[in-house]
Amino acid sequence: MKHRIIPVKNISRLRTAGDSLIHRAIGMPGIGLIWGPTGYGKSTAAAWFCNQVNGVYVRALAQWSPRAMLMSMARELDIEARRLANAEAMDAIIRRLSETDRPLMVDEADYVVERKLLTDTLRDIHDLSSVPVVLIGMHGIEKRIRGNEQFTGRIAQWVAFEGLDREDARLLADGVCEVEVADDLLAQLHEAASPRGGSGAEVRRLVVGLSQIEGYARSRGLATVAAADWPKGRSFFIGAAVDAGTAGKVTRMGRR
Repeated sequence: MKHRIIPVKNISRLRTAGDSLIHRAIGMPGIGLIWGPTGYGKSTAAAWFCNQVNGVYVRALAQWSPRAMLMSMARELDIEARRLANAEAMDAIIRRLSETDRPLMVDEADYVVERKLLTDTLRDIHDLSSVPVVLIGMHGIEKRIRGNEQFTGRIAQWVAFEGLDREDARLLADGVCEVEVADDLLAQLHEAASPRGGSGAEVRRLVVGLSQIEGYARSRGLATVAAADWPKGRSFFIGAAVDAGTAGKVTRMGRR
């Protein structure tokens, strides 16, 4: 498997929204919100975009207090803030962000929106530094945050991560797999990786399934794997030992 970011539709939407925040007109709000179910690739995409724009990436924790949040930001900005009071640390963070013009991205932001003091602190950092602030959270965060009108009034970009469609799945398979996955087998994987009632596949499950397919192909010396090659009833997400007499082994894959 190749380790690379594939420009599926979610990535394109994130890039467009991020660029809009970075290049917004003076006086325009600069907060973005990315949300979606687990397994849809939000954190991976956000970390990739953060690297592309030299942003500051922090991950919220369940035990975050305002000070813990400020210390996490300070570490990423190479600010020695342990002996500073909260207000002093916040001033130092705002100055550094203003000087460097680096976007701030906060993953697992569900922990942030549950506490008004944390969202108010982020709002102050956004207002005073003028850098984009992007929150990444689970499905439902977009509803919970709407009660804070002072914060939501500053959200200029709302980006929902959706399940991958067949076109995205093909793009992903071609981009990361080192064997060719035939359309009929990819269609089966896409269906298996799609939550019941969902409109698309989870990128995490697609990647795990493609890893299984690639391992199976390599163990049998196949350059292309079609539905007819895949053992009937075999899971795409749980590895299995090969049949007796078959050369090589299929590696059992765990959750990525």
